[in-house]
Amino acid sequence: MPHLRFRAVDIETVQGISTQLVADLCTLTGGKPEFVTLECLASPFVRDGVLERGNPFVELIWFARPQAQQDEAAALITRHLKQALGEQTYVVVQVLPIDKSAYYSNGEHY
Repeated sequence: MPHLRFRAVDIETVQGISTQLVADLCTLTGGKPEFVTLECLASPFVRDGVLERGNPFVELIWFARPQAQQDEAAALITRHLKQALGEQTYVVVQVLPIDKSAYYSNGEHY
């Protein structure tokens, strides 16, 4: 934990930013890299009946944290994607906090 789901971002881009992004998230949260998951979802977007690529959209799923830490996480995810895709790229990060008692690892909740 955290778990990041990337939409409208190709796997090569996620691979390219993964090492530093995970390191930065671990520095921010005090977590270990082996507990960070990056997932790329195939997400076709449709507007007015036309298939389009869409803008990068990242869901950040993690245990609830203070607003300042959440803000910093969203900023660093955005920064990494803009560095890879161009500063003009519009990036959305949606934070989905979960309660530790709702997260199970090998059948045991935290």
